Amino acid sequence: MSWRTGLRTSLIYLVAIVAGFAAAYLVVAFLIFPAGVIPRDVKVPNVTGLNLDEAVQRLAQAGFKGEQGEQRYNSSAPKMTVLEQSPPPGTREGVGSPVSLVVSGGARMVNVPTLTGMTKSEAVAALEKEGFDVGDATETSSNQPRGTVIATRPAAGSQVSIPTTVNLVISGGTATIEVPNLIGRDVESARQTLLQLGAREVQIMYDPMALGAKGSVVGQTPVAGATLVPGAAITLRVAGEGTP
Repeated sequence: MSWRTGLRTSLIYLVAIVAGFAAAYLVVAFLIFPAGVIPRDVKVPNVTGLNLDEAVQRLAQAGFKGEQGEQRYNSSAPKMTVLEQSPPPGTREGVGSPVSLVVSGGARMVNVPTLTGMTKSEAVAALEKEGFDVGDATETSSNQPRGTVIATRPAAGSQVSIPTTVNLVISGGTATIEVPNLIGRDVESARQTLLQLGAREVQIMYDPMALGAKGSVVGQTPVAGATLVPGAAITLRVAGEGTP
């Protein structure tokens, strides 16, 4: 046998051996990966709760490309923590497919607004509009008009996260009332002034014989300058006959 014949025989045997190995691989591949010879679809790992860098690395190890998507404010998750992923964990995707990651922007920080001088209802509306939770409203003595906001807790200007509970401090009026001079004032205007100062009751006595514009205050008890405790009753004498 010539050397050429031997070489040709050796090549035939080599090709047969390679073909045998290839056939065996194909059989095993079909048994292990029924979806195809080469596993092109793999499960997307769960990376929610991880830091963005860690999530991208975990996805790369599994054959995916992690991409930062939307950023959302979240007071409970640290900044750049993965909140959601798309496709979701467990789904089968092709190797090299992108996975979009929604990450936390951290807590939204804002300043507590200035509410002093507002009524309680006005303050509540302003807080809710800005995303705050409204807490308790406590009343305390103050020189400010009764029923108006005199402070907040946390204080106005404090930087806090949203949502944060803001408590209101409401003026209960002064500890003592200095009766103002109401002579000549319209009766309704005088009544509202006294109630705002903390008077419990404003009694109106009409005097048809009094000199003065109809409906105006011509006398008061106690007199202007007198000191009363909040809740005391005050009597106004008003020109005219009053309403039937």
